[in-house]
Amino acid sequence: MHYLKKNTKLYIFAFLIIVLCITISIPTLAKTEAYFSLSDNPQKVIIKNINQAQDFISIAMYIFTDRELALPLIEARGRGVKVRLYLDKDQVEYQYSQSRFLVQNGIETRISSNNYIMHHKFAVIDNRILLTGSYNWTFSAGNRNDENLLVIDEPETIEIFGNQFEMLWLDKFSLERTRRLYKIAKVDFLPTSPTSPKPEDKIININSASPEELISILQISEPLAWKIITLSEELEGFKEPEDLLQFTEITTLEWEEWIQQGIKIIVE
Repeated sequence: MHYLKKNTKLYIFAFLIIVLCITISIPTLAKTEAYFSLSDNPQKVIIKNINQAQDFISIAMYIFTDRELALPLIEARGRGVKVRLYLDKDQVEYQYSQSRFLVQNGIETRISSNNYIMHHKFAVIDNRILLTGSYNWTFSAGNRNDENLLVIDEPETIEIFGNQFEMLWLDKFSLERTRRLYKIAKVDFLPTSPTSPKPEDKIININSASPEELISILQISEPLAWKIITLSEELEGFKEPEDLLQFTEITTLEWEEWIQQGIKIIVE
């Protein structure tokens, strides 16, 4: 009897320890940080998160006029981060828009097909962080207006916004408006559309490709290329091309673009 009582106490103690550990860890699993203009400097927070990006930055922004936010995006692209920018129709010719400057510096940009207003203000970074709120990426938002910025690391919310961006990017962009932006920026624009000629296939074997091949053909970052190689070695080779989708850095948007670009992934 004494033995049973002792064991029962141990079980209860162990259970309480487990509950305590879970309780302590829950706040660290997901959190939302709030920043307010005129007091918390949201611009600085945005720049910090852009600078920490490793694989991709997907931005849907109503108005983008802040050169101080444009510059770190160009730097991110320079270190191999895939940057996609989706803008409202008025950003094509708006005098203070950074759209032309960003296109001229290699930032892939598409313009909304909405005939009213594309009013989103959010960015998904590496499927790890979501930036959203009332804060447009403008000088006024940071220095004149009362605005808010939320930084969210909750996976389910990030996935919802990521899916929304994919829908906007693939299904709700205007080819005509995007062409117009690139024409004004004096940059060649080769759109992908149902009527575009199919590009010649580029074949890549993800079980034998070098980091350089993965980077140049799939247009991914060097850290992600090494993750793919390492996992391929651990698994003794991927079984299906779709196995790449297990990487959080690779979304169905990347997959759709590879198909559009004539990239054929094999696992021989």
